[in-house]
Amino acid sequence: MAGINITSVNRQVKDISQEIYAAKLQRDEVQSKSVNKDESSGLQNAVADKLSDKSNINTAFSDTAATLSISALGAEELEKVRDSWNNHPVSALYEKDIPVSKNAEGVYKIGGASFNDEELSAARDLITGIGSQLKNGYLSYRDYAKMEVAQKVVDNRAYEGFNDDQAKAISKAMKDYNNNLIRTQERMLANKKTKTNDDPESGKYFGIEVHVPNEVRKSTNEYASTDIATNRDLIANIRDNIRNTDISDKNAVNKLMASYEDMMRPAYNAQYPDVLKANLDDTLSKDISDFLKLIEYADKLVR
Repeated sequence: MAGINITSVNRQVKDISQEIYAAKLQRDEVQSKSVNKDESSGLQNAVADKLSDKSNINTAFSDTAATLSISALGAEELEKVRDSWNNHPVSALYEKDIPVSKNAEGVYKIGGASFNDEELSAARDLITGIGSQLKNGYLSYRDYAKMEVAQKVVDNRAYEGFNDDQAKAISKAMKDYNNNLIRTQERMLANKKTKTNDDPESGKYFGIEVHVPNEVRKSTNEYASTDIATNRDLIANIRDNIRNTDISDKNAVNKLMASYEDMMRPAYNAQYPDVLKANLDDTLSKDISDFLKLIEYADKLVR
């Protein structure tokens, strides 16, 4: 145990998860049976006694037990423990108001990856920059598609400019960011008076209508139709299609956009049954333009 500051361990080892503890409990008990009961192995015996006491797991995590059990850790377990110290969640890569501190080795540990000041700044700029192009509110099919394009863009840039561990943390942070957008919509709808859109055509794709307060209502309709995407199969198909496309390949992107048009045309036709075909084409063109702008934005962001 040379070189390990036991005082520091006492303070920080409480962050060890009980999962790590449980995983090594059985091994420690087996090892304890082979320990000679003499004075020279007193420390090991104390560890064995403490860890074999299943009657009170919390007691085994007292300061004394922590000091003893750390002595029994192998190199692999010790590394896991050290990795857990000051390990911030991936949300620290996009929520800049979260306090982030360096660990004893002088780096920021986020999502299991180590970042220095420059790398942390670059990772945050990538995620928040792309995230700023996404809608925080009611989500249309276009918005779900943009979220998946954003994920692809961030993944590509992360693996180009960061090491593997950092790229995994950045990718997870973008996924977390997108999931937060979905949760935001859920909270918004939970606080609104809504009803089901029972129109046989548009209700297949846009199944929610939101109550319109009297002071802002411009018609006699108490509820207004929305562009909130509600067809889960269509959302999944759009996102899967983007997820399985190499957006660095222009031909693949062109095929993707053609596929998106084919999937969305029935939905837009149902939403606006009386719209001219030219207007529908303009709507689809705007969607595609937004996707391409997001890719172009990312190219400028990393230069």
